[in-house]
Amino acid sequence: MTRVLVIAPHPDDEVIGCGGSIAKLAQSGAEVTVVIVIRRERGLADREVADEEFAAETTDACRVLGVKRCITLDAPSRDFAADRQLHLAIVKVLREVRPDRVYLPHRDDGDMEHRAVHRLGLESLWMAESDFFEEAGPPAPPPSLVLGYEIWAPLGEVQYTEDVTDQIELKVEAMRCYRSQLRHAAWDEAVRGLASYRAVTSTGRGHSEAFEVIRMAGTGP
Repeated sequence: MTRVLVIAPHPDDEVIGCGGSIAKLAQSGAEVTVVIVIRRERGLADREVADEEFAAETTDACRVLGVKRCITLDAPSRDFAADRQLHLAIVKVLREVRPDRVYLPHRDDGDMEHRAVHRLGLESLWMAESDFFEEAGPPAPPPSLVLGYEIWAPLGEVQYTEDVTDQIELKVEAMRCYRSQLRHAAWDEAVRGLASYRAVTSTGRGHSEAFEVIRMAGTGP
């Protein structure tokens, strides 16, 4: 059975970046675990939204995509720093899940916290494969594929695409689970549009997700 780990900076980034791939993998029988690192930032339009409602949005989105388990680390937004506790938390998940495939934000994404989580993910992968954090269990084997997904800034160079034509409606449905986010922008339309654009520039039709190849078995460090 294929084991997949998705590391997302904020709630909804997992859907925007690789929601179609998550659904496709889950449909194929893969076990997908999602780790959301940073807690949802409360904007002016969200003052009346209870924390339980925010949590329910993530739960609903993961259910739509077929995610087996969603873990929230609840790190503070804006004051975010990748400290020892966050590294340890992700190393624990990596050693427990022992994923074959890992998704994280691409290295040049337009949001500072997204780039920080990219670095956090890479550092945690290295630590999980080494002797760091003995309390987190024995070292894990390296995943065969590590992909970087796009959220705020499109990839400058697309190295891998996944056809998600059959999963695009699930991706849009999952995005619509983040009801509070849709008050700010039409993210459901945005994810469909980006997937359509990525397909036009790759296969010529349908819907696709685009990725940076960070590591592939036999080619990476």
